[in-house]
Amino acid sequence: MIDYIFYTFVSLGCSYLVYFFILKQEKTFQFNRFFLLVSISLCLLAPLLEINTIEALPSITEISLQDFEKQHISEEIIDIGTIVETETSRFTLSSMLWYAYLVISMGFLLRFTKNLVDIIKLTKQNHYRLGNLKLVETNDHKNASSFFNYLFINSESLINEDYSKSIIQHELVHSQEWHTLDVIFMELLLCFFWFNPFMQWFKKAIIQNHEFIADSQTVASGIDLQSYSQTIITSGHKEYRVPLTSGFNFIQIKNRIIMLHQSKSSPLKRTLKITLVTLLFAGIFVFSCTYKDINNEPFVVVIDAAHGGKDSGNSIEKDVVLDISNILASLADENIQIIQTRSHDEFLALRARVDFINNQKPDLFLSLHCNAYKDESISGVEAYCGTNTNTNLMSLTYAEMLIEHQSGHFSSRGVKQARLYLLNNTEVPGVLLELGFLTNENDRKLLTNNVQQIKIAKSIYAGLMEIRDLQ
Repeated sequence: MIDYIFYTFVSLGCSYLVYFFILKQEKTFQFNRFFLLVSISLCLLAPLLEINTIEALPSITEISLQDFEKQHISEEIIDIGTIVETETSRFTLSSMLWYAYLVISMGFLLRFTKNLVDIIKLTKQNHYRLGNLKLVETNDHKNASSFFNYLFINSESLINEDYSKSIIQHELVHSQEWHTLDVIFMELLLCFFWFNPFMQWFKKAIIQNHEFIADSQTVASGIDLQSYSQTIITSGHKEYRVPLTSGFNFIQIKNRIIMLHQSKSSPLKRTLKITLVTLLFAGIFVFSCTYKDINNEPFVVVIDAAHGGKDSGNSIEKDVVLDISNILASLADENIQIIQTRSHDEFLALRARVDFINNQKPDLFLSLHCNAYKDESISGVEAYCGTNTNTNLMSLTYAEMLIEHQSGHFSSRGVKQARLYLLNNTEVPGVLLELGFLTNENDRKLLTNNVQQIKIAKSIYAGLMEIRDLQ
């Protein structure tokens, strides 16, 4: 998500600068409209696409510790201190930001819906046809504005024939060019991308270009240029515009007057500028599409299937976690690189596991376990983090995300801190994940069912992908 926001911000910014410095002062209005609409659409879609310009590195799905372990002592060294459960709020910083985004977006959507309903109510009023336009006379709105083929105009504006003729012709162009669709499109995008300042700039540029198009075609229809310019100046003090409509007086008078009297550039100059703009935007689009390939380093995770060999763990724990670990390894791709401490039933000392993890220098190590307790009613998934101050904050964040992704399988027992040898002697963020209780009937059924093991592995992988997106 962070990558998406960054690349859309950069691509929209670059595209707007291209428009501002090259196209804005050109009377290529229809091309400008096309550029603005297409560029904003492609800039928002581009980061979701991927052009494979660089061959992805092969994923490492399995590295055995069989030979590595022989260099170390065979006895496990465990240093367990007091386990302290931390009161980890379900509302993490990322989730709070996400909820805030949803609330604000919902507010904008409600406002959009209200404006749309208000306009629909206006269209239900009495109207009469004038060519393709349906004129709705109002006393509330001083500005003339159009919504598709509806023209909302103040009754007083119709008294002056020359003035009303200019306004009606202007709004007729808005209707014929379907400018309302552009306005609705931008308003909807702003409901979801309100945090990006370039979206507002694009909206203003699009509406301004609408007015340039309408002004140009109005004069081309036979309206006197000087008379029309005076009409723009006369109506300039009226500021209100019905939301979601194209308004006659919405854009600054100065810009419209200058553009009306400005001569067109030579065909060669316009062609060169359009070609340059096309090439520049193509470069921006390719850059936005290929960011995943430019940053082609996968998120490296060491999966440690606990116990093994002579150490069975709780009941059949060593077999259950090995099955899930192997399934996880099979899901590895260019995004997540899985390294296993063991891929078959073998005993590995804790010191060997620690040394191996430190040598691999992964982005995260995940130790898979199954719980057990004398009270068979106890169930659920829980995670442990160490007390290493260098990696503790990241480990806690990762643990919360991994726990959240198991909510569809197990009840949550939260995240805890513990002085465990594996967690406190590794130099990278680490999480010990207790995948339910083998002493609980329901948890045991899930953990020993192959179909459910696949689902559990996939949910762990989804958690790893979310963690990767934070990087």
